[in-house]
Amino acid sequence: MSSEMAEKVESKPKTVLTAKKVKILLAVAYGNLFLGSCYSLMAPIYPAEAEKKQASATAYGLVFGVYQLGMFLSAPLYGKLIIVLKPGFLMKTGMLVSGLCAILFSFLDYAPPGTPFIALSIVIRGVDALGASAFLTASYTTIGCELPDVIGRAMSIVETAFSVGLAIGPVIGGILYELGGFSLPFLVVGVLLLSGTIVNCFLFTDTDDIPPQSISLRKLLANIDFLIDIMAISVCFAMLGFNEATLEPHIRQFKLTPTVIGGIFLISGVVDAVSAPIWGYVSEKVPNAQALTFLGGILFIICFLIVGPVPFFHFPTSLTWVIVGQVLLGLGMAAQIICSLTHGMKHTVERGFPDEVGTYGLISGLLFSSACFGAFVGPSIGGILIDQAGYRYATFVVVLVESIMTGICGLRLLYRLIRKLRTPPDQKSIDSA
Repeated sequence: MSSEMAEKVESKPKTVLTAKKVKILLAVAYGNLFLGSCYSLMAPIYPAEAEKKQASATAYGLVFGVYQLGMFLSAPLYGKLIIVLKPGFLMKTGMLVSGLCAILFSFLDYAPPGTPFIALSIVIRGVDALGASAFLTASYTTIGCELPDVIGRAMSIVETAFSVGLAIGPVIGGILYELGGFSLPFLVVGVLLLSGTIVNCFLFTDTDDIPPQSISLRKLLANIDFLIDIMAISVCFAMLGFNEATLEPHIRQFKLTPTVIGGIFLISGVVDAVSAPIWGYVSEKVPNAQALTFLGGILFIICFLIVGPVPFFHFPTSLTWVIVGQVLLGLGMAAQIICSLTHGMKHTVERGFPDEVGTYGLISGLLFSSACFGAFVGPSIGGILIDQAGYRYATFVVVLVESIMTGICGLRLLYRLIRKLRTPPDQKSIDSA
């Protein structure tokens, strides 16, 4: 960036946590907690229930995936409409829609088996996705706009809340499933989401005028570092979606109860929640947060090498390695999500884009849409791979995809390092843009 732009960024006053901003963080964290639990609730209970309803792994993989497809298609639209609808409205109505859909999903136990069960599952999850997408897009937009100087830590708080939700979702699902069958977990979480809507009405209002969006999407995407951020988040969520949809069938061989299975899913969420504040703090301090994204990719690769394990590892499937894999999954998830989001938002403003809601709305929509695309592809392709090739070969494909992404990120970091070493000191401030 130019020296004038550098001075502008450096001279920007530090964020003060006013009462309004604390309320914003509370509202965003509260919503992410319940949406995270709703997202992961299905993992330990839906595949087995779907098979009772005569559905294949491919079919119920699509049920997991359509949620992400809906968010992938709607997030960029919300990113553009946010200047008209405003973040507060999107947050409240988004959570309301998700709560109602969770309650409707609880009645699928009474649906006829086969195609009707899968079709109704897809429709409800698709509408649910529109609500979740509205809330989450508005959440990231608000954080980027209101808390830019502590964006890494703010993102880590949101990620921690979402991760806690992801962590408790399978446990709640497993326990309530044993207590009351398929319907009870979705009824309980649906009521909690509706309660969150009421809480958000008190915690968060949005009446400020928002200037028209004036940035160019083409210019925003014409940067390899931003494209790497998009790719990293997309692949990361593909890995998570694959794990959510395929791990439970893989570990049935150990004859575990639904509660214990929920506990295994809990591991990655707990690790993510505990490590997220650390990743968020470090991402603000390092010169280039993409270095942490690269490290997260390495952790993902190791995770999926051992959880199956992949075919060329000649040792049997082990519950111990599954647990170790979930620990690595949680660490890699926190690293790639927080650091890619932080880098994407900070780097875009440093490139000279206006520091306003319109900019952050478009960034959030693109980054979140890429996350949803990955989370759609992961379980959808995962179900097909499981049906056609089995879990071990499926994880080999996952490792290959993650290795390509991590390799691209590593080459970009190496290029920037070599360029920095060769650039005269008086030119570095100009070339940094």
